[in-house]
Amino acid sequence: MNSHKKKIREEIRRLRSELSLRDKEQMDGQIRDRILKWLKFQKAETVYLYASLAGEVDTWGLMEQLWKKGVSTALPRVEGKELVFCFVDKKELLEKGAYGIWEPKKVCQMAEERKTVVITPGLAFSLTGERIGYGGGYYDRFFEREPEHVRVALAYPFQVKECVVSGHKDQRVHWIATPEKVAECVPVIPDREV
Repeated sequence: MNSHKKKIREEIRRLRSELSLRDKEQMDGQIRDRILKWLKFQKAETVYLYASLAGEVDTWGLMEQLWKKGVSTALPRVEGKELVFCFVDKKELLEKGAYGIWEPKKVCQMAEERKTVVITPGLAFSLTGERIGYGGGYYDRFFEREPEHVRVALAYPFQVKECVVSGHKDQRVHWIATPEKVAECVPVIPDREV
């Protein structure tokens, strides 16, 4: 399975690097519009999300829109091997943290919502919700600790695969937002013997 994950990670990183800036910006805008409409439909008052890095679907524009709409946003900070989400309402409250990822400064108030929308990073996703992340397991541990959150992935079409093999500790996403739609992930229920 590790070779499967490694191969998919390499493929997605390559495909993301080959995206033209124009295509990336166009798809980022389409995904942002879709997720904003979906969040309004979900009546989300608080959204947990991450500060995207180069190559990832842009979350900075989404963050700005959520701030303008008065939606509470919280971003993760790495503490040891765990993620802690903290409220942020402007860029000045962010600093470079673990792995060069922007995260909330220590002065930010901890968010302790127990059932909110979590925009979840990853490299590849299946329509049944399996997710291949970056390999650190931070989100898997977070969702194991707080399973009641609604998990949403933002993905370019090539990141959505028919089949993604995930391990027993890998946590699923519930929805995937692409430029075309926001799709609910329906897990496969194994056949039961009678």
